Amino acid sequence: MSYIWKEWLELSRGKAFWLFFLLVVAASLSVLMSAKSLPAEHGLTIFLQMMFDMNAYIVPLLCLFFASFSVMQEKEQRTMVMIVAKSGSPWQFLWKKSAAIQLITMMVFVVWYFVLIIPAKFWFVFHLSYFLYFLLATVVLVFIFNQIGIGLGFACKTKIQLIGANLFAAFFFIYLYDFVLLYILPSVTYDNVHVFSLVYFLQPLHALRFYLETSLGMFSLDYLSRTMKKFFSFPPGALVALNMFVWGLGALVASMVWSRKGEER
Repeated sequence: MSYIWKEWLELSRGKAFWLFFLLVVAASLSVLMSAKSLPAEHGLTIFLQMMFDMNAYIVPLLCLFFASFSVMQEKEQRTMVMIVAKSGSPWQFLWKKSAAIQLITMMVFVVWYFVLIIPAKFWFVFHLSYFLYFLLATVVLVFIFNQIGIGLGFACKTKIQLIGANLFAAFFFIYLYDFVLLYILPSVTYDNVHVFSLVYFLQPLHALRFYLETSLGMFSLDYLSRTMKKFFSFPPGALVALNMFVWGLGALVASMVWSRKGEER
């Protein structure tokens, strides 16, 4: 608990996170104002989908930079060495650091979206389950990119390296991954579409968007062609869990390896 409090004090004193989060607030209010004129019956689902599409571009950058620079700050100020020497294990430091970063960033996002949904509740026909689906998708998005950011913070030695790594990671997930998929798309057939589907949904933004759209009833899996049925054969929840395991826990394991190497050096 003391470590979480330490992270909160560092976050509240810093300006970078709050300036970036103000961008989230401003963009959210802009989306809310533009969705105000939507029909009350379907306005909530469209608003939540628009919010997630906005988050898909902003949240990765915010979480990557905050989480990675939080680790880099510990390394530069040598507080990580002191904490590891006190606890006796770099892995214990990593667990505490990850838990603190995850809890604080998730709490900030959840509190803001609960505030944001208040006016939407009066403008649209409100479904609590739809809002919870959106919150879950956002929290998972924050979790994955926080863990990747923590891993990059342990892997990079300088701030210049870290900035480049963060920008490349964001570019990879938002743009480059899709470019690679477009390159291999002509070779996809009915026989291998299952494999292509798995590769496609191994991108967290795709998997979470698919999960949210099906949960909100905006994407129907009925009346699809045989090929598309095979493409969408994986359960949305299973795809989200797979991404959490591959990217979230994978980044955590990589962080453990890099922190161990740093201790040996």
